[in-house]
Amino acid sequence: MKYLPLLLLFLILQNHMVQMDRIEKNQDCAWSCSEGLHCKPRAYSPLSAFHCRNQPVSSAVFSNVMLSTVLPCEGRKCPLQLKIATSVNVTGDIRGVSVCADSAGMIGHCQIYTFGHVGKGKATGKQVDVQFKCVPVRPGQLVFVTLKTIPNYCKAAWTQRHLVPECSHEGIRDEIAECITGKLAYTVDEVRNVLTVKVTDAPEDTDYNLRLCHKRSVICAGEGAPKTIKPQHLQSSITLHYSKPLPCLCIEGWPARVDARRVQVCPFKNNLEELWSGLTYDLNKEELIWEPLCPVKVSLSLCHADGGKSCQDIGNVFHSEGQKVIFSSVDPHPTLCTKFTTEVGTWIKCPFAKGNFSVWTVKITSRDGQQWAEISTWVKASFSISVCEMKPSSQCKRTEGNKFHNLSVDKMKHTVFNLSKSACEVCVCIQVQRVDVRFSVPVLQCDLQCSNRCRDPERRHSQDIEKILLPAVIFLTVILAAVLFGRMTIKDGDKKRTPWAKLTCLRMNH
Repeated sequence: MKYLPLLLLFLILQNHMVQMDRIEKNQDCAWSCSEGLHCKPRAYSPLSAFHCRNQPVSSAVFSNVMLSTVLPCEGRKCPLQLKIATSVNVTGDIRGVSVCADSAGMIGHCQIYTFGHVGKGKATGKQVDVQFKCVPVRPGQLVFVTLKTIPNYCKAAWTQRHLVPECSHEGIRDEIAECITGKLAYTVDEVRNVLTVKVTDAPEDTDYNLRLCHKRSVICAGEGAPKTIKPQHLQSSITLHYSKPLPCLCIEGWPARVDARRVQVCPFKNNLEELWSGLTYDLNKEELIWEPLCPVKVSLSLCHADGGKSCQDIGNVFHSEGQKVIFSSVDPHPTLCTKFTTEVGTWIKCPFAKGNFSVWTVKITSRDGQQWAEISTWVKASFSISVCEMKPSSQCKRTEGNKFHNLSVDKMKHTVFNLSKSACEVCVCIQVQRVDVRFSVPVLQCDLQCSNRCRDPERRHSQDIEKILLPAVIFLTVILAAVLFGRMTIKDGDKKRTPWAKLTCLRMNH
């Protein structure tokens, strides 16, 4: 119950906002005064606005002031107007009222109405209701309304601003000529990269423009000159060709007149994946650059793809809202990828996965039982090398006693890292990574020229299982064979003894 007053207040304010936002049609926009009182308009003089009397006024002169946007329709034409009405408490020598509606970029509209001579007592002490002639306005216009008395009392002046609804308001968007933009319907031919557009509900008395544009914040940059449709051809379909189905690619249409409002529809607004293809690599500067083709709020990071679905982040995360992102000092490698994250989802793109981008290689070579790693590079680079043991979990764990070794290799040169002869006793690999850059991934080489089973950890694991199971299978096979042979021998013995048993029985009977 304690929240009931607040709820009632909210409902009252909500109803008030609805009433203020409502636009009435077919309203009377002529000027008028209280019934029985002779009012007449007078020519407005700007000089009267600059001089005012400082005498005190006994009470509030203006009350019940109403400012409302209306549509006084005449036939099919409905001009947008501002209706102004007020009650005037006539005291002293007040014999009239003036109103001015001003706005930036608009000539002020001012009116004066008088009530007759105060000395005759017709208006003195009365409340006079005055409705002024409506003032023409435009959608979204901010109008300043000022009411003054005649003569002009400084302390009696009343001022308020009024914001005319935008064309998006449901009460005017289909009623005012400058708000009518037409509606666009389209179909997509993804094979031919063609959009087929149909225009409906467009103004019938003017040409109509249609084009493709790329939307960037509030501006939609056009691609070439628009196609103009004559009013008699508005029922025909128009084809527009596009190069890429980008999310910011929009169809824009508008009536062919000055300052006409425009309508836009974006067929591929959810096709964000197209944006992640804008990756380029500068080999000389070692920079990976992403320049968005459309403004989008996204977080970027480089990551190391492990061959599965996961990609481990490398370095910091960069945030962009349509700005170019540059990753400096990047070592290109097929498993070095870029991770894009938006509020919709995450995408991983590996720009070096296809093509020969690597600037260095490592391979294992052997001779006479000696193994070594050979590193060749096309740029001057520094490397970190370590020996690690492959586990059945496919993880490379650095063996005890083996430290990281740092090597520097000049451009177009190669260097050798010798391995101990005991490398084949355990399943070891060589892990090599560039350390003179900010972004790089480790490279594993496990193809040691060994005659034992250390080449593949999974194969090693399966061979271990085979060594345990094979003797057990052989042993069980021998046991089963012995049992079967014994049973067969017993049966054969029974068959050989049967005739002698019969003969013995016969002799006993005799």
